[in-house]
Amino acid sequence: MNVLITGASAGIGRELAYLHAEQGHHLLLVGRNAEQLFETKHFVEQRGGSAVVLPYDVGQSLQIKALLRATENTPVDILINNAGFGLYGEFIETDLARELNMIDVNIRALTHLTKSFARRMKMQGSGRIIQIASTSSFHGGPLMSVYYATKAYVLSFSEALADELAPYNIQVTAVCPGATHTDFARTADLATSGLFKRPGIMDAPTVAQLSFTGYMKGKTLVIPGRSNAVYVFMTRFFSRRKLVQMTHQLQAPTDH
Repeated sequence: MNVLITGASAGIGRELAYLHAEQGHHLLLVGRNAEQLFETKHFVEQRGGSAVVLPYDVGQSLQIKALLRATENTPVDILINNAGFGLYGEFIETDLARELNMIDVNIRALTHLTKSFARRMKMQGSGRIIQIASTSSFHGGPLMSVYYATKAYVLSFSEALADELAPYNIQVTAVCPGATHTDFARTADLATSGLFKRPGIMDAPTVAQLSFTGYMKGKTLVIPGRSNAVYVFMTRFFSRRKLVQMTHQLQAPTDH
């Protein structure tokens, strides 16, 4: 089975590659950092899988097209759109270029790759598409407004596609992790936020294992971790305005 994972150089993407390797799958590892991708490949092969490194930046449309050309003769059974990043800070102060690039990675690339591989999977007769969304998909998030909005898109898009593509035997799953200890916090400049200073933040291997178990069972929505599932369940009992206010308070800068 061939599995293509974007953002496979570290974090949840790398851990998912390891889990598929243990099933004997062939990994197509996509990311910007070739050195880290080769590290992932090394450990994939130690775990019984095989892998090729595809060092493309999905935030660049020309590189997406190059990636699609590089894989046009390789049937992809599972597509995992894991690449994504956030940015912390007040919207009027944050860097516009980084936010537009975030939209390119979190939304544009995901949409482009999903359409291209869904068409291929239809011709193949089956496939799985895994979209890494977030618990932030369920409401707005002050101080990370663009990131939360991109993940809301991913969830809505995935739920619609799960219904559209079912007649073609293509399963679509939205995975919604909560805060996870990866490079995400450093990349998003979250050092001063209270979000990652709470107890009970999950690690990437645990999130990956729960995600893998859920989407391999064919679930349309996977929320890794009991506390995250409870959190999402509880959001239905608050007004959207209240949820936004609570999120603002949670993510506010703290010195503790």
